[in-house]
Amino acid sequence: MYRYETQKVKFMKIRWYSNLIILLIVLLTITSGSWAALADSVKIIAKHPEIRNSSIYQVNFVLDKAIPAQAAFRIVFPIGFDLSDLMIAGSSTINGGFVLQVEGQTVTIKRSGLGKEIPPNQPVDVKFAIVKNPPQPADDYEIHVELLDESEKPILKTTTKHKIVPEKQ
Repeated sequence: MYRYETQKVKFMKIRWYSNLIILLIVLLTITSGSWAALADSVKIIAKHPEIRNSSIYQVNFVLDKAIPAQAAFRIVFPIGFDLSDLMIAGSSTINGGFVLQVEGQTVTIKRSGLGKEIPPNQPVDVKFAIVKNPPQPADDYEIHVELLDESEKPILKTTTKHKIVPEKQ
């Protein structure tokens, strides 16, 4: 009889530990998004990065914060980039529409407020055209990027290096 009780206790302990492990795995799976939040990332891509070319520019974001429906993207280009023909902005990942403003070397793309808030860690993009690239190739053009909330407080403020290449031969 003693041996039967010992095996029963052993079985119950194994079952209890198995349930505990399953519960821990479920809890880690549910909370892993908050533990493994991505760091903010910003990447700027030019469709045609050659000197003097007119190009569509795209800014890709992944932020660890939500992007409000009334957020604004502010991109400041260095001297040499011609923004005088910049007339359109859009996105394949953000709904609701945009209002585009250009002042000097600064492009401001405001969300209209009609779209939804974008949750943290969701990749988004903003495209705008036409930007004419500078006449000199370089690997280190600094483009300043800000994301502002509805009260124009910065959610993100960063500088990225952008490469302009010589003309294709």
